[in-house]
Amino acid sequence: MRRLLLGLTLFVTSADRTSDRDELLNADRALARAIAATGMAAAFVPALTDDAAYLHPGAPLLRGRPVIRAFFANVAPLGGLTWEPAYADVSADGTLGYTYGWTRFGWGRYDGRKQQGKYLACWRKQTDGTWRVSAFARSVPVPDSAPPPPPRSGDPAAPVGGPADPVELLRADSAFARTSVARGAKAAFLAFAADAVLEWHPVAADIAASGDLGCTVGEASITARHYYSKYLTVWKRQADGGWRFVADGGNVRPVPDSAASGTPPPED
Repeated sequence: MRRLLLGLTLFVTSADRTSDRDELLNADRALARAIAATGMAAAFVPALTDDAAYLHPGAPLLRGRPVIRAFFANVAPLGGLTWEPAYADVSADGTLGYTYGWTRFGWGRYDGRKQQGKYLACWRKQTDGTWRVSAFARSVPVPDSAPPPPPRSGDPAAPVGGPADPVELLRADSAFARTSVARGAKAAFLAFAADAVLEWHPVAADIAASGDLGCTVGEASITARHYYSKYLTVWKRQADGGWRFVADGGNVRPVPDSAASGTPPPED
């Protein structure tokens, strides 16, 4: 089911951007170490871009560093949360990238009651050369019954440049959503129950200046099942100029007020 658990797809060729990917992986690992040492509120929030999006399981889609900071000030501390990146890719111009990997909650604590999950992060390089998180999604943790698979190897597909227009990326995501409504999510996403309609809409996009890599965040719903979620999708431009997703993830969000009251949501 789209956006409930992280789904990850990679297309592998012989392109080599090893140094850029290693730099991003190192930035991700450094952030994970800082969070393990000082906690999410102290380490994660300062590592965000000003307009970052954070997808916390069970919470609304949070956008903007002040909103995310306020959220962490009012939730229980996420003590014991650690993660390890398994893969990274970076745009041709080296300014936008993404990582995904495996989370552990309570690692080494709570008498072995450890849980594991997945995460997906979109990163933007700053003018000072540092990497900051522009979007982050974490899956709902599950009992840690098996170790995470080993990191994925291989080089990502060669970049295909184009206009650095976020509107173009939002249109690609919206077209993807229309296919789900018109033909069913099984046709649009290759995995969905036939008796419900999955709808979603993007609310923000980030795209590399080289026009080959981008991210969208948005909200999704299956109204008939009273299921509401949010998502983060990483997109890569193809040789024909179109966009295809290479990584996708998300988690549930609260029932919107309009749904709870029975009032139809406003049209976009």
